[in-house]
Amino acid sequence: MNCRRRTSLTGRAARAAAALLVIAMITEAKSTDPHGGTPALTGAPLPGLLDSPAFAAKATGDWWGARQQLKQAGVSFDSSLILEGFKNFQGGLGNPDLIGASTFDLNLELDTERLIQWPGGMFYADLEDHAGQDPSTDLVGDLQVFDKQNAPRYLQLFELWYQQKLLDDKLRLKFGKVDANSEFSVIDNGLPFLNSSTQVSPTVFVFPTTPDPMPALNVFLTPNKSYYASLGAFYANRSVGFGNFIGHPQDAQSSASGMFFIGETGLRWQKAPLLEHEGNLRLGSWGHTGTFTRLDGSSQQGVYGYYAILDQTLWQPDGATEHGRGVRTFLEYGRTQSTVNPTDEHFGWGVTWTGLFPGRSADIAGFSPQYAHVSPPAGLPHSFELALEGFYRLQLTPWATLMPDLQYIIHPGGQYPNALVGTIRLTVHF
Repeated sequence: MNCRRRTSLTGRAARAAAALLVIAMITEAKSTDPHGGTPALTGAPLPGLLDSPAFAAKATGDWWGARQQLKQAGVSFDSSLILEGFKNFQGGLGNPDLIGASTFDLNLELDTERLIQWPGGMFYADLEDHAGQDPSTDLVGDLQVFDKQNAPRYLQLFELWYQQKLLDDKLRLKFGKVDANSEFSVIDNGLPFLNSSTQVSPTVFVFPTTPDPMPALNVFLTPNKSYYASLGAFYANRSVGFGNFIGHPQDAQSSASGMFFIGETGLRWQKAPLLEHEGNLRLGSWGHTGTFTRLDGSSQQGVYGYYAILDQTLWQPDGATEHGRGVRTFLEYGRTQSTVNPTDEHFGWGVTWTGLFPGRSADIAGFSPQYAHVSPPAGLPHSFELALEGFYRLQLTPWATLMPDLQYIIHPGGQYPNALVGTIRLTVHF
């Protein structure tokens, strides 16, 4: 108990120090070049993106050249801090309190080719500390979880895996503790949004992602730039506590036993008939072998479902980079059995505009409606939940963003009054 209390106090002190750093950062931002055009950041850096210009600038700088030297030697360190505040203005659970949460990530990437001359290998580890209150359970009661980052308190080794590329990078193997949403059901144009349904359909309710990545073996085949196929097997259930130091994030799983299997295939294009810009299409199916409690109280062995995702860039000015100025959209669909999950069918859409205003080429504005059909066996008063999200994300500096977000949720949880909830999110990359 005392150890946990000291850990919590240490975390609060670190967040307070970060807040002071942010105040200085905002003051500094006034003198930055408003025409810089730095690609927008979307949260903690994903493995494999460390060479992207989006992550070239950090709040702690280049460590007097040491950071770049380590990277050239095959060793990369990164960290990020997300601070959030939530306010329910009406409806939902009726709680008017202002609540907050924070998420700190510290990660290490080792390139085996640069480090020990072993081609195609990569080791990745990420330590994540999440603290604060869960706004869905405390404020709104929604089924779709209006903020993707939040969960009960935990400190865990969030990811720990090794990856090997073979056959001229056409085959990739990955094993260890893996966040499934870094590889499967990735909605590229949904990443800037907060609502969890813009990241993965709520019908994939056993998906081992935040807050509970799980031990896995993944296989990826990419014979050319246009087509790919992937398979994943995850030991995903409530009995798995590997890497968890504080809290029980594995309790988010709906079964105490079994395996989660997923397969996905898709197409990518830079230009296609009637489509002038880049896009992709993903089709996936999944199943879990565990024992589940049905909505009527009985037991069921196994559950399955499927999903489809379309990402498409609609417009970009001449000379814009891949993640630079432009208008982008996505469509998604998911379905599962109505016997187990309160949401059996889901439709989602979203659109973003990067560089909406002149001189603010890295800012992003977005709007997304997310419709979740309520399973009839749940016996809830309403047959659907609809979340309408709008946001504007400001690039304060190349290493910090500030994002006000507003969501109007119709029939949250299929049973509560319509809710209007606001979020303010600050992300800093160190």
